[in-house]
Amino acid sequence: MDATEAQLKEKLEHHLEQATKVAAEIQALEQGDQVPHFDQIELPAHALGQRLSRAIQEERAREVALAKLGRVYCPDCKKQCRVEIEPREVSSIDGPIELTEPVAHCRRCRRSFFPSASPDGLR
Repeated sequence: MDATEAQLKEKLEHHLEQATKVAAEIQALEQGDQVPHFDQIELPAHALGQRLSRAIQEERAREVALAKLGRVYCPDCKKQCRVEIEPREVSSIDGPIELTEPVAHCRRCRRSFFPSASPDGLR
């Protein structure tokens, strides 16, 4: 692990600790003076974890898609095509997310294709 990765992991750990404290405070306010059953602690915590997971998936997919912007060659006619970003809703194991995908459009072939699936890749 390099220094940058170590710093980022340390930063993430710090932010997770802060988020944990805030989430616990919110739960305590919402539950008031009653003594909660454990499932009243676990279920909201799990839902928050799923929300975080979906947000990470969306952000990472967006980063990957933006890295594919530019031009690619059509796998059929080899004409250079522009890549655009298109949102698409998909179901992840943690619920629905909006996936950001790079899609190339070939005017000559009148078709669209995904650059990451193209054998020639980006040029």
